[in-house]
Amino acid sequence: MKMSQFTFIPILTFTCLVVVCCNYDEPKSMVVTAEERTKAESKTIENMQSAYKGEMNAIAKFEAFSKKAEEEGYHYIALLYNAVSAAEYIHARNHKAVIEDSGSKVPTIKPEYKVKTTKENLANDIKDEAYEAKKMYPDFLKTAETAENQIAYLSLTYAMKTEAKHKVFFEQVLADINSKTLKTSPSSYYVCPDCGNTYIASPKHCDFSLTEGEKFIKFQ
Repeated sequence: MKMSQFTFIPILTFTCLVVVCCNYDEPKSMVVTAEERTKAESKTIENMQSAYKGEMNAIAKFEAFSKKAEEEGYHYIALLYNAVSAAEYIHARNHKAVIEDSGSKVPTIKPEYKVKTTKENLANDIKDEAYEAKKMYPDFLKTAETAENQIAYLSLTYAMKTEAKHKVFFEQVLADINSKTLKTSPSSYYVCPDCGNTYIASPKHCDFSLTEGEKFIKFQ
């Protein structure tokens, strides 16, 4: 009897909470009209096309930066660029699927970038990744949420979270160059094949997509 009474109380409390929530009037500023949702739907696909272009450009850019790093004797940084390029490919693939599912055209692009010294490349990459993780993708996510486009929201979330991690990796290796401690830089990277999440050690599963660690793409 004691067990029954114990479990009944939280259930009752939860039921009361649900009733209160259901009777709560949603603020008018949060109500999305049909017109706003339609505009958001269209804008979301535009954003996905823009994100796709950015990821495709990043793939080519990071491949070129990897070669430059290798030329300058920064093997571990070249390795990082290879892993990040693979992650960007996964993001581009996911974005492409969203665009195709909407019946829209997948854009074609001609990559544009400049190869500088590895230190300069890393400094620019840190700025670019910060912009994508803190500004571009969050803005795109708000629009996708308004449009109630769940698959776009998922693809954008994967990219945003991964770009934030890439920024940290770039900051770490740039600091290693400046402090002349590159020998302590990671010698391997693991990329989730489903979301692009990147690790320096093989995880049991991806923190974002829950993909099993044994399926990860390894760079060593």
